[in-house]
Amino acid sequence: MELAKHIEILLQSHNCVIVPDFGGFIANYRSAVIDRANKRILPPAKNILFNAKLTNNDGLLANAVVQAMRCTYPEALNQISTDVADWSAQLAKGLRIDLGELGFLYQQDNRIVFEQGRDLNLLLQAYGLSNVQFVAVKEKKEIASAIQEPVSERVANHKPVLEGPVKEKETVVIELAGRAAAVPIEKNEESQTPVSEIEQSRRRGRWKYIAAAAAIPFLFYSYWIPVETDFIETGKIQMADFNPIKTTPDRSYQSRLETTFEPFEKPEVETWETLTSEISEHVEVYNYALADDFYIPIRLEKEEPSVGPVNEQAISENAELPYHVIGGCFSVSSNADQLVVDLQKQGYQAHVLDQKNGLHRVSSGDYATRSEARKALKAFKDAGFSGWVLKK
Repeated sequence: MELAKHIEILLQSHNCVIVPDFGGFIANYRSAVIDRANKRILPPAKNILFNAKLTNNDGLLANAVVQAMRCTYPEALNQISTDVADWSAQLAKGLRIDLGELGFLYQQDNRIVFEQGRDLNLLLQAYGLSNVQFVAVKEKKEIASAIQEPVSERVANHKPVLEGPVKEKETVVIELAGRAAAVPIEKNEESQTPVSEIEQSRRRGRWKYIAAAAAIPFLFYSYWIPVETDFIETGKIQMADFNPIKTTPDRSYQSRLETTFEPFEKPEVETWETLTSEISEHVEVYNYALADDFYIPIRLEKEEPSVGPVNEQAISENAELPYHVIGGCFSVSSNADQLVVDLQKQGYQAHVLDQKNGLHRVSSGDYATRSEARKALKAFKDAGFSGWVLKK
């Protein structure tokens, strides 16, 4: 496998290519260089360096081998390991590894040295750019000798630029109508001819026409916008209002009294007593269906539960018992009284035991021993309630 060719291709688009368990090739940008010794300009390029400490596999080279050889990833790693072992063996023998146009590797002072090929440019931005040869200026010695040359010799060797007789100034003669005399006028090329008044008047006339052409659209739309559009009524203007060719339809008013409405039957509305007649007494909020998909929550006002006659002597005697089956704790006393009424209807000796930490604790029964309280708690849960045993 040509492993060096894969490395060369990857370095064109990446700045680092790692060969697992061998080392990494690093590309650094190098700007254009002027080689004065060889009289040439070198284009920008990439300088390739080698670092033997970069040995961890980053998958870049292996994936390139997989795509090129159409093999699996483990097969690509095995092929790379084989080539690395071959390179290491050649370096151990003191041989040089030829990497083609990329350069070559050799071992020196127990370290691997890489030398880049001189004719290879891996910078894609410099593709097609070649070395440019230039012509050097005169040497310093020639310039110094020219300066030290005597002035007389330079004057003697100097050739005048103009040769031949000097021409005299041309004289222009203008004949005036009705006169025989002629007035000579000398023509001076260096003098500047002033602009005539006729030319100035022509320029002023052009600016008048330009100003008039610019004022015509302004005057037209000053009339058109307020009169032919609804700018004064609405205070708004549109791009279509600037088009004088566009026709605006006549505005017409249609009375709403002429519109016919179809009658419809008003649905019967149920009374509040009918809606809430079948609601359980424990429900506190009723969702009223104002529409098919819109409900309004309404809090129901309930009367305070009427507690029947309580045998205060029996409660006081039971309250002295140490074990109680607690059926609920409420922060609102009315809720606790409601539970007492419900439990008494089902035959329990329920009562509000006490208030602790802001909660009213409701007892469904009081017992002398823990075993009796546990049996009562089991029967209480079998009836569909929840509770726990409290010892006071």
